[in-house]
Amino acid sequence: MTTDKAKLRVDELHNTVSRLKEILDVPRNHTGRVDAIIQRFEFCYELSWKSLRAILELYGHETPSPRQAFKKAFVMNLIDDENIWLKMLEDRNLTSHTYKEKEAAEISERVYDYYESIKKLYETLSETIEKDLG
Repeated sequence: MTTDKAKLRVDELHNTVSRLKEILDVPRNHTGRVDAIIQRFEFCYELSWKSLRAILELYGHETPSPRQAFKKAFVMNLIDDENIWLKMLEDRNLTSHTYKEKEAAEISERVYDYYESIKKLYETLSETIEKDLG
């Protein structure tokens, strides 16, 4: 992966993080909010790990799975809390393979906490590109 492609991936992450924030700001009683949060969380999660993988590749690290990417990112101080990212992975797998209304509602509430970690990852990756790779 080239630095330009990594930058593009991180820019795409910025857009999805902004979109996630928009839906998190919608009143909790709004119809369709849970479904929208889940969908935008899935987008953010996918771009988060793929952006992370792109940056790690520039440092010479192969991370073919999200779990490996998060573990390596934690070791390299690109993320602060490996466990929250592993919980996101678990929730992402649940939302993509089955839809249970109660489970979706529970996950959508956790996305409020996930948002902060995703936003911080975006900021860290942006800084890394500018400082170390730019």
